[in-house]
Amino acid sequence: MPVTGNNPSKLSVRFGQNGFTYQTNDCALSEWLSAEFVFSSDIFQRSYEEVVLSAFLPRYTLVPANWFDETRAQEYMDAAFTPEEGADLRWNVLPAELGAVEIWTPAKSRLTHIVCSMLSVSEASILPEFHFLLTEGYKVDSYNKIIASYAEGRLYLVIFQGKNLMLCNSFEAPDFTTAQYYIFRMLKNLQLNPEASTIYFRTPLTAEEEMSLYHYFQAVKGL
Repeated sequence: MPVTGNNPSKLSVRFGQNGFTYQTNDCALSEWLSAEFVFSSDIFQRSYEEVVLSAFLPRYTLVPANWFDETRAQEYMDAAFTPEEGADLRWNVLPAELGAVEIWTPAKSRLTHIVCSMLSVSEASILPEFHFLLTEGYKVDSYNKIIASYAEGRLYLVIFQGKNLMLCNSFEAPDFTTAQYYIFRMLKNLQLNPEASTIYFRTPLTAEEEMSLYHYFQAVKGL
C-alpha cells in the first residue's frame, strides 16, 4: 500500500479479543485501547507501506522443522491441546535459525475483521503474537533473552539461553502480579538470575508494572 503525504510507513497492531495496541515507525507503542477507539481515530484510515498484525492466541504449538509433516498438523495440535471439532488450523515455517514450524488456531473477531477491512489487508495475514516473541526475541543482543506480552488476563512468555529456546508458553494470569509469579517461577526452573537479565515486553506496561519489574530485573525494555 503506498504512503501518501507524511504518513508513517509501517503500522504494527497487536489484537486481543476486545482491544488492541498499536505503534508506527514514528509513534511509540500505544496504551491498551478498547475496540471503540477504531472508530474515533484516523490511524486505520491512513496508507502504509507495511502492515504487521498479530493476535494473542493461546492455542499455539511448535514442532521441530525436521519432524514436521503437514498432513499431521492436526495431530500435533491435538497432542498439545484439547481437540476442538471443526476448528481452523494454520501453520508457518519459522526462520531457519529457530528450526521449528509454528501451528495455531486463529481466533477471528469483529475487531480484526473491521480493522483488516479498513486497512485493505486479509485477516489471514494476522500471525500469532508468539511468532514475534520468537523471531524478534531471538535477535535480542543478550545471552538470557526473556521476552513477554501480557494481554487480557494471559501472559505469553518466551525464554532463550544463548541461541537455545528454553521456553515458549502462555499462562492464565488474571492480574499482573500473577503474571510476574509465572515469570519468576519459569526463571527459577531454568536457573536464570533476573538481576543479571533484561526483560523485554511487546505490550504496554503501566508505570507501576514497570517499576515492579525493575525491582528484580537488571533492565525492562520494550520490543
